[in-house]
Amino acid sequence: MSLKLTFAYLSDPGKVRKNNEDNALIDEALSLGIVADGMGGHNCGEVASELAVKVTREKFESMRATGLKPSHYDEKYTPETNQLGFAVQLANSVVYEAGNASPEKKGMGTTLSALMLNRGRLCVAHIGDSRVYLLRNGEFSQLTEDHSLVMDHVRRGRMTKEQAEKSPLQNILTRALGTQKQPVIDLLELEAKEGDRVLLCSDGLFKPVPEEKIKELLLAEPDDARLCAKLVETANINGGPDNITVVAGTLKKKTFKESLGDLLK
Repeated sequence: MSLKLTFAYLSDPGKVRKNNEDNALIDEALSLGIVADGMGGHNCGEVASELAVKVTREKFESMRATGLKPSHYDEKYTPETNQLGFAVQLANSVVYEAGNASPEKKGMGTTLSALMLNRGRLCVAHIGDSRVYLLRNGEFSQLTEDHSLVMDHVRRGRMTKEQAEKSPLQNILTRALGTQKQPVIDLLELEAKEGDRVLLCSDGLFKPVPEEKIKELLLAEPDDARLCAKLVETANINGGPDNITVVAGTLKKKTFKESLGDLLK
């Protein structure tokens, strides 16, 4: 059975911040969605996230079209997942160099979470504390790990997740794009199933909105665009303390015409 991934996205500055340092992208031709949450003074977070999203898509598209094998290759993953991860590394180099090119951009960086559908598999490349969630058969799970100080403490048993959510240290990242020359990019693959719902989001969603509420909205709203609007609205009702960006996607069975078109490419 051939599957397709349809997307919608929405980004909002929230109720507290004047500018929006988040960026997002959806490319249904590549079956690719990306969310990035920038950081840095003088609006540099906005520059970092925009660069990261743009370069990741362009480099991934180029490598996929040419079949280029990345120099850093992990045999556990498909060529396309390796290409996506390498595209994120190339984006890191661009953001890192831009951040070191002028004093006002020094220290800028961004999170980045990218998800694509490739030959019946969901493939993720991730760094930072934006998140990728999956809703499958009523079960809601976080696919990515937050690269933050408090979540490191949670994983080591030094802090509960509830304590981490209230900690004044929760905004300290341990990994992000642009902050070092070659950061580790997390890669993940899993089998895709018809009816899966995926959600990529910046912390402006999951910090003010409990995960149970996010799951409730996913279950209640089948339309991706309306879901994005409801998620952003709920985050703003709960104070909107940060920029809010969401990418929602649904795995659907391809029509006979779409499957035939794939064979003729």
